[in-house]
Order: sequence, then structure tokens, then C-alpha cells
Amino acid sequence: MGTDDQLSMDLGVEVELTAWDRWVDPERHAAQARELCNRAALPAMPQEPWDFESREVIQLSETIGELLPDLEAVTLPENADTVDQLVCLIGEWFVRYLDARWIDLNKIPSGYNDCELSIYRDVKPGIAFKFDGWKACSAALLVQFVVENEFINIAELVSVAFWRHRRADEGGFLLSELRTSLPDHPPFI
Repeated sequence: MGTDDQLSMDLGVEVELTAWDRWVDPERHAAQARELCNRAALPAMPQEPWDFESREVIQLSETIGELLPDLEAVTLPENADTVDQLVCLIGEWFVRYLDARWIDLNKIPSGYNDCELSIYRDVKPGIAFKFDGWKACSAALLVQFVVENEFINIAELVSVAFWRHRRADEGGFLLSELRTSLPDHPPFI
């Protein structure tokens, strides 16, 4: 057994998962994002983000617009699973392509990144970024942004940031400069 291997044993003690543990499960997120892609008749998310002007992004944006045409639709109980799929899809874009991570905003004082829209009862998820100048953003604020604008705007931000991030690794463009080149995008940049 190598030094990185761990021994595990079943002590017969059930570990109860918290609401956050259940919500943040990466497999659940991937399945929900995949379901929204399926509803848009699209394949699974690619290794690199689709271009924001691609047929796939336009189709996904149109599907989201049909399913959730306004903020009132977001609050309807019958749309809860669709809203969760959208949250997971947006999150997957940020996690997969920009190395973001989910955070539990219940552990952050109220007033930070709040919006009138409430999506979940037991959890308050947000996305945190590792880039200088980027703020964490609540899932509710991201959903509100997509419904009021379009998913295309998130896809544009992620696509541009993804490729510029690659160039930054080679000494090129800084992601903090996106604030000036994409000024109408979500409030986390």
C-alpha cells in the first residue's frame, strides 16, 4: 500500500448528509445539467465551452427562455426542477471551464449578493471564483441574470474568459480586464 492510500472501515455508523451535502453533490449537478441539455436536444457539455454564437448555445438559450420566460415562472413550484437544472448548468459552466467552486452562502452574513429571488429553502448556493477582482455570486442572482438577459450572455462570458485564461497562463490577457471588455455581464466581474 502506498503512502497516499487510505484504509477505510465500516464502523456501522450512518453519516447523515446535510441539505448542503446533498445539494452540492457533483454527480447530482452533472445529471441536472445534462437533463437541461437533453431538453434542448443537445449532447453533453463539451471539454471546451461552446462558442457563444454557436447553434448549441443559441438552442440552449432559446430552450431556457421557453421554459422560464420571466422571473415569475422561476418562482412557480412546478418549475422548481427546471430552475435547479438551470442553476446546475450555469454552475457546471463556471466549475468546468473557469475552475470556480460552489460555496454555501448561508455561512456568509446576509446582505451579501442578495436578490429578491429565492430559489431554495434549505440551501443558499453561490459560485466563487479564483480570479482577482471577481466576487462570489449567488445562484439566485445568476438565474435572475439569465432569465432577464439570456443564457448567451453567460456563455459569452465563460467562453471569452476560458480562452483568455489559457492565454493568461502563457503571460497574456488578464481575466480582471474582462470588466472593461464585457461591462454588461453579471455583477461578479
